Amino acid sequence: MNTSNDAAILNPFVLAWNLRNISGPDLTILAKRTGIIGTCLGKYPLEGWKSYFLEIPKDGCQKDISGRFPAPACCDQGKAEWSHNRTISLPIYSHMPEYDNESLRTIFRHWDDIGISSDIPCLAVAVKCSGQYCDGREGQYISVLLVWSDAAARIVSLDSFEGPIEDCITPEYHIETTPLLNLKQARNQILKLYKGTDWADMVFSIYPVPSCLGSCLGGNASRSPYEFWESEWKYLDRSDMGNDLSKLFMKIDNIFFGKSEEMIANG
Repeated sequence: MNTSNDAAILNPFVLAWNLRNISGPDLTILAKRTGIIGTCLGKYPLEGWKSYFLEIPKDGCQKDISGRFPAPACCDQGKAEWSHNRTISLPIYSHMPEYDNESLRTIFRHWDDIGISSDIPCLAVAVKCSGQYCDGREGQYISVLLVWSDAAARIVSLDSFEGPIEDCITPEYHIETTPLLNLKQARNQILKLYKGTDWADMVFSIYPVPSCLGSCLGGNASRSPYEFWESEWKYLDRSDMGNDLSKLFMKIDNIFFGKSEEMIANG
């Protein structure tokens, strides 16, 4: 291990994090530094009138039927119970440059040395599928891969389905989470998502954190409109999105395990 090189990579992260804890997240100097300047409660990159936190729900799943207008008194809207004790915090990367795999590997390997709690994931990848599932009604599938510094992983998912406007209880949300998985299990599982989805006007999106992970993606890149998710890669073709997602997971596997693309392709 090249400790001097490791220190050179980690110093901006440790310094930015320590300054943040001493002086608060609004310190001007942090705007010019590369590092992790704080954490926040993660939210799904959801198109809708309401936000949902990334959460590990009780018993692994829950649903919430929400109305834009007050529903009739006789209608049970099934309001979900939210607990901040089960919400997931994510790191806020500031001015993350084009880090190579070895630099990211060093940062993740020394996660505890930066001073961030080990229960906070070091990276996240959100994948979204949206379109019209029936009679012009909008549907969205969003799955977020969370990866911790020890390569443990979990997928949290939100499905949103818009109902007819006349029922005044639109849309309906379903949230689920997997148990803790190893990284191989998680990436294999998320690659199988949406393969059977056949909606009109389908659009796919990928949101990686840190955003520099997206350097291998070939989709239509833009600044994300969603809080926390810095960059978005959009696709109109399912196979293009799937191919890029495989490339992204190859990069992530290489960061954690140093595997070649050929080894990863062979499982």
